[in-house]
Amino acid sequence: MTINFAQFQPVDRPRIAQLIAKSNQFNLTTRRYSEVEIAAMDADPAVLTLQVRLADAFGDNGLISVVIARQIDATTLEIDTWLMSCRVLGRRAEEAVLRELCLRAHERGITQLRGVYRPTARNELVRDHYAKLGFVREDADGGEEETWSREVTPAEEDLPFAVTTDRSATA
Repeated sequence: MTINFAQFQPVDRPRIAQLIAKSNQFNLTTRRYSEVEIAAMDADPAVLTLQVRLADAFGDNGLISVVIARQIDATTLEIDTWLMSCRVLGRRAEEAVLRELCLRAHERGITQLRGVYRPTARNELVRDHYAKLGFVREDADGGEEETWSREVTPAEEDLPFAVTTDRSATA
């Protein structure tokens, strides 16, 4: 399998907006953004965007994951949106996405990732997502929205992917 990571690309904005609007099961916050809002995020240096593509021996799976994270202070990056296509579940793509997110956060001098899970009737599938990836729950007040955190350290284990990355800025 080959997994490719890049910042959001202008040519992909319609597909990214479509995924954000329609993904429910593997969508940690179910926040919705328009193409215009996505373009504004691309222009904001405090926002880290990540689009993920996966190909294997059977073909190109296309755009399989979208991540939007915001730097909220000098050391913390908060994951605003993380969604993934259900067709790649069980292939460890979420671990590869976390590894890439950690690498990009580290390049920014970030030491802490914060993730949010907003439970809905449709996203029960990802209830334990952050726990499985080594995040620790911060809030214990039983509120509807859960906040999770972890240090910015990529997974050390081998993953079954050839990785390609594009860290060039988008226009």
